[in-house]
Amino acid sequence: MGCPKGWEMGGKTSKFNIANLIFKIMVREVTYSKIISPEEFNRINTEEHLYIKVSDAVIVKFIEEIRKKLGRNIEVVEIGCGPARILGEIAKIKNINLTAIDHDKDFVAYARKKVKGAEVKVADIETYNHGKPVDVFYSQGVHHHIAKPPKYFQNIRKQLNNNGIFILSDEFLPNYNSEEERRLRAVIWYSHIISHAQKNNHKILAQEEAKTLLDELNTEIDESRIKTEEQINLVLSQVDIIDEEARKGNVSRAEIIVKKFLNNLSKIYNYKQSGDPTLDLSRGDYKICDKVFREEIKSAGFTVEKFKAVGPIDSIGAMVVYVLKKK
Repeated sequence: MGCPKGWEMGGKTSKFNIANLIFKIMVREVTYSKIISPEEFNRINTEEHLYIKVSDAVIVKFIEEIRKKLGRNIEVVEIGCGPARILGEIAKIKNINLTAIDHDKDFVAYARKKVKGAEVKVADIETYNHGKPVDVFYSQGVHHHIAKPPKYFQNIRKQLNNNGIFILSDEFLPNYNSEEERRLRAVIWYSHIISHAQKNNHKILAQEEAKTLLDELNTEIDESRIKTEEQINLVLSQVDIIDEEARKGNVSRAEIIVKKFLNNLSKIYNYKQSGDPTLDLSRGDYKICDKVFREEIKSAGFTVEKFKAVGPIDSIGAMVVYVLKKK
């Protein structure tokens, strides 16, 4: 995937810097199968997450629309299929040739057993060569895991048919103007998802999202920090009040609470590994907003043909499904 922005080392380097860089590469390259089982990954995302299942249906609808528009069998490639969570639904669409790729070998092995109507490969989207023009690339929840600036757009663009599309679905934050604002928006978004999970007794989802939020706050700041149960409990104790204020439209009040939370979190940073991979390994999350995303795709030669937001994107955040075309 390459090094995320800010990982380059210029000038003199110390043993600490080198060790820290090696650690960052290790946590960034970790595969999800080391953190969660494929069954749990599929279940909590499909059955318990507030918005993912609905956005899955939007992806299916958009693929069906382009197949109908082209009036022939179409070539479809999923980027980052994981353990075939959405792949099985896409495989039900008629008249498509379906391929899926992921860098996680264990998840790919599981996906091959789970879905028979697709070819599943171990591959990295930055270097993947499909061998023939593609009508639809699509991804769900992948973009925020990819180091910035994203390099994979160029590989997708050159392999798309002239009328081809890239359907990119992910979690997006309300627009922000600084990294500090981005962090505040991220906490509000996660609080929205975690609070819903807690209220519906989705304990595993709440725990997993709390860990992911902590990774999000460390990404590109200090990824050598290790999560702890104390930090997770702090997250879980604050999300309800943050989400309550945000849902009432009191975003400024929610941000004040978030700032206090971040201050309390800074007092319990930890750098000691626990031996538990769900705590020690980072998910490498870094969520962005629509404004930043459009700048990324513009520089890569894409334009937004249409999009569908699933959730309160203007105030809290949403799953957003974009249909991108080559300019």
